[in-house]
Amino acid sequence: MSSVLVDDELEELLPDYPDLDRHTRPALAKLADDQHDVLLGLLEGFDDRRALLEWAQDAIVATLGELEEEWATELAMSRSDLAVVITSDRRDEWVDEDREPPELGKAKMYRRALAAEDLVPAFRSAYRKMRWNAVEYVNDDDDELQPDPSIQRHPAMRPALSEMAQRQEWALGRALDGFRDQDQLMSWVLRAVEASHGELEGELATDLYSETHTRRMLVVEPSDHKHGQFFRESFAATTLLPAYTRAARKLSEKAGELVEQEKREINPTQL
Repeated sequence: MSSVLVDDELEELLPDYPDLDRHTRPALAKLADDQHDVLLGLLEGFDDRRALLEWAQDAIVATLGELEEEWATELAMSRSDLAVVITSDRRDEWVDEDREPPELGKAKMYRRALAAEDLVPAFRSAYRKMRWNAVEYVNDDDDELQPDPSIQRHPAMRPALSEMAQRQEWALGRALDGFRDQDQLMSWVLRAVEASHGELEGELATDLYSETHTRRMLVVEPSDHKHGQFFRESFAATTLLPAYTRAARKLSEKAGELVEQEKREINPTQL
């Protein structure tokens, strides 16, 4: 998962939350920590539409695919939603010319409502899905058997989810950047199918080859302009994110747990 940058004040929302030395089910603690980062990202807002899409990919993994399949798509395709989740000056781009952009305070209230109505319930569903699949570590005599959630790299301590998330992040970024030519685009489709755990539509390559407009917007020409960027973002929102959601939901049901421990120097006198 990509890192989420948030305001210092948001980081300090719960400064006295217990920092436990031991976790009997550290995979759940890791999942909850990742979910908290994603929540803070939404409350803070985004610089532009691309940043929203990149965050949505993180949110899909952190919810283990428990968000509605079209949730992120609808968010990224709604001008009224974009006007309140984008917090930079670029939010003006999503407001009708004869209207003023929403006040920052009202926009923040909307983002809180979005978190309360959609995001946190999806977090709960993901937690409930994982709670009995998380390995329990109860050996109090050996610190080596008490994994520290803070040093775990993988979502819910599942390497398969981390591998999928990295591939999805790459495929999303390439789609947003555009492609050099049609051969590169076709090569990307193959990797994008892999990144989606096989959940992308089977006709995607055929459609991209036959639909001239779609292909023209994805293959960046010297004359490429703002319309191409908007199209690529819309393509990612409508084609990639729903497939990513299905992939996260299905893979999380089968992914196995792996513990990562800090590397420690061995004292020769202990051998």
